[in-house]
Amino acid sequence: MIKKRPGAFLGEKSAQKLKFFLDGFEYAMIISQKDYFIKSYTDFKEWFEKKYKIQSVESWYDKLSKKYDDTQAFDVFFNELEEFFSKQKDST
Repeated sequence: MIKKRPGAFLGEKSAQKLKFFLDGFEYAMIISQKDYFIKSYTDFKEWFEKKYKIQSVESWYDKLSKKYDDTQAFDVFFNELEEFFSKQKDST
């Protein structure tokens, strides 16, 4: 939903605002003990770190924002997320 209508959720298409949104949402899910989101997002972050050989505290946002402007990083994030889910589906 966010990919299709970023303005409705973030105010504008922005990887930085998406990162802030997801961090807050992840925190809310932890408090609510919604393990399905936490596991899925954690699995994505681990996959992303392996793919890009990240061995520091660098996040997906840090990595993408070094290479792309904020709007492009937003699009690349969702491309990576779709690739992750595609690989997850293929492995089941």
